[in-house]
Amino acid sequence: MSVTILGMLNIGLGLLGLAGMLLSTMFEGLGAPAAGPSFNSVLAFMDTLYHNPVYMIWNRITFPLNAAASLLLVAAGVGLLLLKNWARLASIGCGIYKIAFAMLNLAVLCLALREILAKALQGAGAVVLVILGLAGFVGAILTLAYPVLLIWFLTRPKAVLAFQP
Repeated sequence: MSVTILGMLNIGLGLLGLAGMLLSTMFEGLGAPAAGPSFNSVLAFMDTLYHNPVYMIWNRITFPLNAAASLLLVAAGVGLLLLKNWARLASIGCGIYKIAFAMLNLAVLCLALREILAKALQGAGAVVLVILGLAGFVGAILTLAYPVLLIWFLTRPKAVLAFQP
């Protein structure tokens, strides 16, 4: 049962990743209508981040890698539904890639945001740092939850046995 659920999740998350990449490509560089001061500050922050040289290079490197990983996740999801061992191994590989990518992405974001946060924090107190730290922690947990669970479930003895001929 867990293999079936993971297969469907792989397909769904792989398609969601491809759709997100398509939408980000379509709307890259487009401004959105103003809706208020907080919305404008979020847009200004995102615009600053997307024009940061480090972040731009990182996006150019990871875009094709993430597209390939999303396609592999869809294929592995179909393979999991058919109980193919290559799909189990590919899913574990995707999980490892997603964990490594999340760690590297965090490092690149810290590097890219260093200057932006230094300017923003000059007038802010410790409360802003606590909020940013909590937001980063929650984001990391949410990003790593599925890959960790995917690896854990697909390496259990019953799951490995299910893929044997």
